[in-house]
Amino acid sequence: ACEKGGQWEKALELFDSMEGRGVKPNVITYSAVIEALESASRFEEAAALMVEARGHGLFPKSFSSFTKVDLHDCSAAVARTILRLVLSELQSGARKPDDIIIITGRGKHSEENKAVLSGEMRSFLRDSCGLELTEVPGNEGRVVIPLDSIQKW
Repeated sequence: ACEKGGQWEKALELFDSMEGRGVKPNVITYSAVIEALESASRFEEAAALMVEARGHGLFPKSFSSFTKVDLHDCSAAVARTILRLVLSELQSGARKPDDIIIITGRGKHSEENKAVLSGEMRSFLRDSCGLELTEVPGNEGRVVIPLDSIQKW
């Protein structure tokens, strides 16, 4: 609700008060706050929260490999935050440069079996990040950021 209402500060305040009330944040709560931060263009804070969530073992599929980023079950806002974090790790040298396979899924579990995340992430990577992408023939749920594109970036 805070994300849709543009109340990222309230979302953070509620999130920060959870542990004091004996409530352990989970994927849903982290996602909701990241979405609120992302919608307010608070990208660094969203990334910091993702790092924290990752430290608690959350979003394990997204970070299970240096060459694969699995965004199944992520909202577009959470997926963008994960991709920003991966790109930041590439820039800082924390992630070894290599082809990166982005897995968004084919939309089999979404309404009308239509892949929404796939197009949004391609657009984000091309338009916002300026990366060249290579399509995976026969699999619209995957796209590759080739090493040469990463090196140019």
